[in-house]
Amino acid sequence: MRQLTEREKRMLLLLAPALLAAGFWQFGIRSPQSGGMPSGGSLEAQEQRFELVREQAGRKPLSDAEYRAVEQALEKIEGLLLGSATPALAQAEMQSLLGDLLKDEGIVMRNSRFGTVAPEGEHYAQVPLTVDFTCAIEQLVNLMAAIANAPKLLTTRSFRLEQGNEETKAVSVQMTVSGYLPVERAPELAARAAKTRVGL
Repeated sequence: MRQLTEREKRMLLLLAPALLAAGFWQFGIRSPQSGGMPSGGSLEAQEQRFELVREQAGRKPLSDAEYRAVEQALEKIEGLLLGSATPALAQAEMQSLLGDLLKDEGIVMRNSRFGTVAPEGEHYAQVPLTVDFTCAIEQLVNLMAAIANAPKLLTTRSFRLEQGNEETKAVSVQMTVSGYLPVERAPELAARAAKTRVGL
């Protein structure tokens, strides 16, 4: 048995909520028949698994196998976060990421708007981007799958669909998608989180 460092304990305790916030499908809980939408049963099972690990971490040291599993999960999460050093750069990164996903599906972005970078739990910040576009239903289905399988962790936060051109069966879409940063890269949010932790 080995003891976790303070950093590792902190990240372990955040593992379950971070996964929940991010949409579990990035971690293999995705049903191929569902077009990228998460499976309810698998989601519940994964949530229970991580909750159990959180409880065990507070009671006893982790075994080597448990420790390796936690380390691998944490590395996977960190690898899926946005790579930018500041919220402003992260917004530009989001615009590039989402623009590439739209372009790959042959969809032309009509408009995009940056949302407010906001806390996602205590230790992460979400970086939202709202985009407007018109596309065929098939293109929209493919785009949703592409977002779920993107190289960075992206989640759809809001979604509005309206009938477009009836002849071409196109639809008008407004979608807000968020990426994620460690809160330390957003100084104002990090300071607010620190005050919350000390009860100020």
